[in-house]
Amino acid sequence: MDRKEAKRVIEALLFATDAPISLAKLRSLLGEVDNKILRQLMAELKEEYERDEHSFSLIEVAGGYQIYTRPEYAKWVQELFRGKRVAKLTAAALETLAIIAYKQPIIRGDIEAIRGVNVDGVMATLTERGLVAVVGRDERPGRPLLYGTTPEFLRYFGLSSLSDLPKIEELEDYLKEKEAERELVEQEIDAELRKNQIPKHGVQEEVEFDDQGQLQEPPPALADGEGQEDTPSSE
Repeated sequence: MDRKEAKRVIEALLFATDAPISLAKLRSLLGEVDNKILRQLMAELKEEYERDEHSFSLIEVAGGYQIYTRPEYAKWVQELFRGKRVAKLTAAALETLAIIAYKQPIIRGDIEAIRGVNVDGVMATLTERGLVAVVGRDERPGRPLLYGTTPEFLRYFGLSSLSDLPKIEELEDYLKEKEAERELVEQEIDAELRKNQIPKHGVQEEVEFDDQGQLQEPPPALADGEGQEDTPSSE
């Protein structure tokens, strides 16, 4: 296929996937297309989306490419998925995640030795969220499980690869900052949605029924001064 057709096929795949798609995966689907050509096509798509001011953009994340909604349209997408928001990570979870990110592969016992507390609950949360996973077994007695970060970890924090991580002494602050940014965006979206909600007008009024159970019509509103008794003048 020619470059134009290949680009359209790539675009269709990007819209169909709910996770970053790698160059290796694209090459396996498109056939004999080398990485250099694929990168050129991805760059052209990215430029097209920006030039034509689409509501979405193409970014490189978690070792692949994915289409993301532009921030200014996030509130509408957030409303679509209202009620499905994932709870933010706690400080304990972020600290544990920072240790795993830089010490991986690492066993649970070593994580607890570094943090000085039991991490069973935190590890369960991180595993359930798909941010960490078992990556093997250690050679020590009992062959304890080894843990490492996942592609979801990269996607969650907007990283292309682990090489994009900041220096180890900056990581915990970095992760907390990223999580705080996510929380701030969600708060701004909620505030904007509340502002745009249509208020409910009207009040409840009692009505009366006649002896036959028919609704009585309310008397017509009186014009100003009509039906009012004359009041004596003070003069």
